[in-house]
Amino acid sequence: MERAQGSEAPQVERAYQNIKAGIVEGRYPPGAPLSEVMLAREHGMSRTPVREGLARLWQERYLDRVVGHGYFVARVTVKSIHDTFEVRRVLEGAAAARAAELATDAEIAQLRILAALPPTAAGGDHKSRTDAPQAYRDAEAANVRFHLAVASAARNSLAQELIERCLAQVDRFMSLGVHFGPFQERATEAHLAIVDAIAERDAGRARARMEEHLDCGAELMKDALLRGQLAAAGIQ
Repeated sequence: MERAQGSEAPQVERAYQNIKAGIVEGRYPPGAPLSEVMLAREHGMSRTPVREGLARLWQERYLDRVVGHGYFVARVTVKSIHDTFEVRRVLEGAAAARAAELATDAEIAQLRILAALPPTAAGGDHKSRTDAPQAYRDAEAANVRFHLAVASAARNSLAQELIERCLAQVDRFMSLGVHFGPFQERATEAHLAIVDAIAERDAGRARARMEEHLDCGAELMKDALLRGQLAAAGIQ
């Protein structure tokens, strides 16, 4: 696919980021059609950068494409959750192990600070991104910062980029209605166990603690999907 060049490139990036944010934040729900005309009007730009942005998001599996009908926001399925966490398990497990070998004392101290997620309100109701209290959104963002800091300490920019892409997918899953409380309550303890292993330069234990943490998150999301707690999602 030919990429936009010159003055068009910033517009393509803006279109891509705006549409992606709408998907991740749940403003464009799973299954929703996304037309070039509608998006161009909504974001105040021509159809060309929108077309390129949609193509990029299709390549990254945020969208499905139906010949003759255009793009639709990809549905969340058990398989999409499994695939995302399987990739995270490989990448982030390796990153935690590498961080145990390479992280500086300053980075470890920062990881310990980032490990603690802010508290969320008690309650059993699942909530969408737009309905969730600010505390939930703050805890999600804090979780992302911790995982990216571990990836950064591993000194592999490509792995960090791929991990960031996976985290954006997980953010999207969360936005559709996972009950955040139980996972976030356990996440701080899991994060601290990862940091302890990194601080003790125990690469094997750092990998294992990270993998256990991600396995817990995957099971929570699959369970939420099977229980019908993810809005507009499909079970496949």
